[in-house]
Amino acid sequence: MTAEQFERGARARTRAAILDAAAALWARDYSASFGAIAERADVSRSTLHRYFPDRQALVDALLLDSLPRLGAVADSVTPHDSPMDALEAYLRAGIEIGDRVIFLYSDPDRFDGNPNWPSDDYDDALTPLLDQARAAGAIAADIPNAWATNLFYAVLYTAAEVSAGDLPRHVAADLAVRSFRRSVSG
Repeated sequence: MTAEQFERGARARTRAAILDAAAALWARDYSASFGAIAERADVSRSTLHRYFPDRQALVDALLLDSLPRLGAVADSVTPHDSPMDALEAYLRAGIEIGDRVIFLYSDPDRFDGNPNWPSDDYDDALTPLLDQARAAGAIAADIPNAWATNLFYAVLYTAAEVSAGDLPRHVAADLAVRSFRRSVSG
């Protein structure tokens, strides 16, 4: 490994640590300071400012880093035995990136006017899975997609929130799956 490759790798790790720290803190307190983020990332404030000169630069970078992660979660759940199994995998994978989910969706107005925020809501992966689960009888016919979609994201958000506290992530995921399955079954 050359010195240049090592430097690129070290810079990428530092940048990732800063983004992860910002996601963890801003998911619960959007007013968290650069100092708190630097401390959580285990870097100095001057290092944080070298990577992100101001708050908006860090917000934009975290937004641009988080959206593809959410898309990757959706892309990772396609091959399963049943649509409900795919929905379960989607829910569990979403909980794994819970800080990003909360950062993105805890405040519906947070990104108004930000050119990096998608202008339309997209449930490209979720809607077909819900339709397939309904056709397979796993979702009651009288539950509208809007209800099932909002319920899915509410359960995901709740599990992500509680798994950041004292409840282990795998326990939160099990409770989320059980809650969603019971809420939509016929």
